[in-house]
Order: sequence, then C-alpha cells, then structure tokens
Amino acid sequence: MLSVLRAPGAKPLTQGIQSGSRYTIAICKGSALVEETKTLLRAWRPEESIADFQSRVQREDLLGRATAYRVKDIVRRVFARRLLAPDNRPALNLKSLLMAGKTRIVSDLLLLYSARQDDALRDVIVDVYWPAVREGQLSVTPSQLVGFLRHAEANGYMAEPWSEQVRLKVARGLLGALVGFGMMREVARGRRETLGFHPTDGAVIYLAFDLHFQGLTDSAVVADRDWQIFGFNESDVRNALDSTMPSGWGVIQAAGSVVRINWNYNAMEDVIDALAR
Repeated sequence: MLSVLRAPGAKPLTQGIQSGSRYTIAICKGSALVEETKTLLRAWRPEESIADFQSRVQREDLLGRATAYRVKDIVRRVFARRLLAPDNRPALNLKSLLMAGKTRIVSDLLLLYSARQDDALRDVIVDVYWPAVREGQLSVTPSQLVGFLRHAEANGYMAEPWSEQVRLKVARGLLGALVGFGMMREVARGRRETLGFHPTDGAVIYLAFDLHFQGLTDSAVVADRDWQIFGFNESDVRNALDSTMPSGWGVIQAAGSVVRINWNYNAMEDVIDALAR
C-alpha cells in the first residue's frame, strides 16, 4: 500500500491511495451538486432512458436555465455515473427516501455514492480531510490537494500526466465537493474551514444493510473501507451500530475480532420502507 502526501505534520496512514485507484477530472464536471441531484431524483423515472431524461430535463428547465451542454454533463456525468451504475438501485432507494422527506439521509448517501464512484474524492476525504479534522486543522487548501495529486500522479494513479493547471482545477473541484457535502464551509472568497461532519443514523443503517446485502460477512461489514468516507474506523463502526441497531434494526455482538449481527430485515426494499417512515 502506498503512503500519500497528507496535510503538513500528519502521520502516515497504513491505508493510503487505494490499490487500483484511477483519478479522473470528473469532479470538475459536477463537484457535489447535492440540490441539483435531488431535483433530478424527484423528476427521474426508472423506465425512462438517459437520453429521454436528459431531453426532458432540458425541455422542462429543471436545472434553471442550464445550457444543453451543462444539462448533459450533470445528467450523464454526475447523476447517472453516481446513481445509475452498475444499475439503478441507488437512484431507486434515494428517490424513495427523498420523496418521504428524508433529505439529510439522502445528502449523506449522495456523499457515499459520489466517493464510491470517484477515487480522487474518496482518497482526499480519507487521507486529507479526516486527518485534518482529527488534528484540529481549520482548513484544507488547494495547494495541499495539488501536492496530494502530484504525489498520486508520480505513483501512477492518472492514466496520463496532468498539467499544474489541471491539478489546480481538480483540487478546487474537490474542495467544492467537500463544501457541498457539508464537510467544509466557505467563510470568505477562496477560504474554507473544516467542519465536524457526522452522518445521520439513517445513513449508518443504510450503509450497514447495503454491505450486508452485498454478501459480506458481519466482520467484513464492520471492516469495510466505505466507513472511512464517514470518518469511522472499526471501533467507531461497532459503536455506531451498537447505538443504532437496537432501534428495531437488529443486534450486534462483538468479541475481539469476531462480530456477529442479527439483521431484522431480509431485503433492502424493506430497509428503505422502514427508513422512510
């Protein structure tokens, strides 16, 4: 596992840039776009093709005077990439929660799905943002992320070399995403501060069951790297599940490295119905 460039003074992680990660400039096309994605989720129809949906978004002006090119970027490179790949189950789940008024849970899950689909965003969250928060740093700067991206490129995580201008553009896109997902806030033009982000209980339950229904063992659910997006280590996951599961979701038992969870739901659709109540 590679070590990565981190915020100044930060200790090296045993986990760094993930093996097989490939960084792209996709974040420049969409950043977080939380509210825009919610707008699209409300309008999205499962039976509609992406091309037809894109045309309807443009025709009905759902994104507020966005150009045809911008609509295409948001629908195809943000919405579809994050929520319709490899299938439309994420969009179906989040649409159900959104229509039930669970907007905070949806925001947290948009962070999850965005980081799953963008290796650069995931690694910046795990290896730059969370260490900065834990060490009490008030900000993460574009120059820090440019250095992080330069290091990643040197270790083969870009298909082709990036210019310094591209690195800076991607760094700003990543910071914009952190602001959009509620992990940072912009206090002045070009100045952003870190925030103490914590996922909703609903997002914790959703991720646990999502991993469970992927066929992971109980121990693997607790140890999965997706929890790092929320800033959780294994102990944090156990504590979070120990706190939330008894509210009708199940029971977690842990002894050393052995974890056993009694799951009270047998299908993700039932979990979504329960979260939507």
